[in-house]
Amino acid sequence: MRRLKRWTTLLPLAFLVFAGGCSVIDQVNPFSDSTPPKSESFRFPDLPVPSGLSLNSDESFIFETPGTRAGTLVYTGFKKYETTVNFYRKRMPVHGWKLINSIEKGETSMTFEKSGWSATIFIRTSYFRTRVSINIGPRGGSTEGDNIPIRPKEENIPPGRN
Repeated sequence: MRRLKRWTTLLPLAFLVFAGGCSVIDQVNPFSDSTPPKSESFRFPDLPVPSGLSLNSDESFIFETPGTRAGTLVYTGFKKYETTVNFYRKRMPVHGWKLINSIEKGETSMTFEKSGWSATIFIRTSYFRTRVSINIGPRGGSTEGDNIPIRPKEENIPPGRN
């Protein structure tokens, strides 16, 4: 009887110590040279984000040089779908973006442009969460009149070059 009482006391205590230790391990990375960047450092100053959405850094990607920037920013949170769509329709022009097109069917895709730049925003909702994915990059120039070589047909490609 004493053994059973001892195990019923020690087992929950051991579980709490183990569970608490795991949460500390997740927060500290001994192989990291620096602290992870705050989500604000991933934001572009001319891309508004509704309050209540958080950056998903695992799904986001940014490439930036002094002359260009490009990337995909993914934000999620508990925000109404319609409110988020209206936010981007109203706020992007305030930041100098012009709406080029919008497609809505179950989810929304909006393409905006500004001098030399393009941003496509995808908004969808599932399980009461809203997901916003923003693709941004330099806008390509017109290809009209450019001498772009035509891809050869498969039978015209020499062996070992495909």
